[in-house]
Amino acid sequence: MARDSSNTHTSSHRSGRALSRRQFVTAVGASGLAVGLAGCSGTGGGDGGGGDGSSGGDVSTDDLEYGGEDVTVEYSTAPLFGNVADTLKQAAYDAGMPQSIDIEFSTTVWGADDLQDRYNQILSSGRTTPDFMLTNFAYTPFFAPREWLLDLTQVLGEEKLSALENDYSQVMVDSMRWDGGLYGIPQFIDIPTIQYRKDLVEAAGYDPEGENWATEPLTWEYFAEVTKAAQEEAGTDHGYTTAMNQRNIGSITGYEHLVTNGGNYFGDMSNQNGPIGDRPVTIDEEQTIQTLRQFRTFLYGSDDEYAIEGLTGGITPSDALGWDTSPSMESFNAGEAITHRNWSFAIAEYGSEDSFGEDLGVMPYPYGVSESEAPHEGAGGTNAKLGGWHLSINPNTEKLAATVEAIKAMTSDEFYLTIFEELGSTPPKPGLFESDRAQEIDVMGRYLDTLQFQSQNQFAPPINAVWDPQKSAIGQEFHACLNQQKSPEEAVAAAQSQVEQIEEQES
Repeated sequence: MARDSSNTHTSSHRSGRALSRRQFVTAVGASGLAVGLAGCSGTGGGDGGGGDGSSGGDVSTDDLEYGGEDVTVEYSTAPLFGNVADTLKQAAYDAGMPQSIDIEFSTTVWGADDLQDRYNQILSSGRTTPDFMLTNFAYTPFFAPREWLLDLTQVLGEEKLSALENDYSQVMVDSMRWDGGLYGIPQFIDIPTIQYRKDLVEAAGYDPEGENWATEPLTWEYFAEVTKAAQEEAGTDHGYTTAMNQRNIGSITGYEHLVTNGGNYFGDMSNQNGPIGDRPVTIDEEQTIQTLRQFRTFLYGSDDEYAIEGLTGGITPSDALGWDTSPSMESFNAGEAITHRNWSFAIAEYGSEDSFGEDLGVMPYPYGVSESEAPHEGAGGTNAKLGGWHLSINPNTEKLAATVEAIKAMTSDEFYLTIFEELGSTPPKPGLFESDRAQEIDVMGRYLDTLQFQSQNQFAPPINAVWDPQKSAIGQEFHACLNQQKSPEEAVAAAQSQVEQIEEQES
């Protein structure tokens, strides 16, 4: 069921009239729309701020000539990288970074929204440091139009640009494109999978290895059956756990279920980013209604008035409606759940000898309809939301040549495999999963087939200035439905109306 998961952003990635998040909230707030703007680790919007702190303009050839002088470049990054800074610097040297360059790992706040707010302050003021930064693709529509990030097509050589076109996860690379430019190069990709207790599933009479669950996605119907049977056999409190708070149900977990059931918010995946106001809004379709009914069945079983007849239910605790990623891990980590949706970073923890060891199984995302049956191109089949982080350059850096040298080293195979070994941060180049070094990595090496397969079946959310209020409106309505406050039909109709209003206001 593998397919090309690329999501090339063309004319829809236009700078146009790019509102900041604060400007947009002011505009839509006046119309009475719900526009909560919480972010998450894999996505998250942010306030684009005001003004233009970048000097802009083209990069001269002189800027790219590193003379070999001693220089320190500042890298704004997450604590997980700062905690192993010495190891990562050595990996950069091993990858060819000149010894005369030192990287200062500057760790700051973590979380996509908090980090974006921090970068807003830095970039809008025109500061020259940090020289480069760990960035999220959700920043693209706010930073790129203001020239707050350097267009990497101006500084990366043909060899690197060719590799980005041919060797990387294209959905990951394309998520940082805007109006013909490229504003980030992948540092690692987050791959959602279903992590499960293989020992408990086998005790219930199933054969994951014989059925090749590692690369043969289950249907949601079979997945629910397996989860329920293993839950009853093992006597665990929960069956399937995942983050289902308002933010996740609209833009992450709920979005994944919808796409695997053949639906999407904006028709074909090629419409994800626009043109805003001139693309179909397809929230109020049968696939969305069925997805909400599926969730209601998983939560409340056949007693729910909107349960799907014949679908095994009662496998997800209602507490999940308040969970973000970290709280959703607790039940599975404690041995009280059978199946669990999480990003690839969790595999290293769950599969360690201190946890479940080889009793941990990992499978791709289940599906409701095949790709050929899905009404929208790019939907259906196994499909998971894109997550991950990039490296971007501050356009005001005074150490551009050295910064480019550092980034080239930190996007080498050597560096990618080092952070995979040290942190479980998954390489954005699918071919690296087949390397001898990756095969030998403790824990993660057992699950490479699944990770490689799922990495080729990921979709990017919309990347534009209106996605924040739209995903908030969707999440609010869907969450009300799953809390049994609205019917699926009422929820999708309300979400459709609000998203259409936001489209019209921006167009």
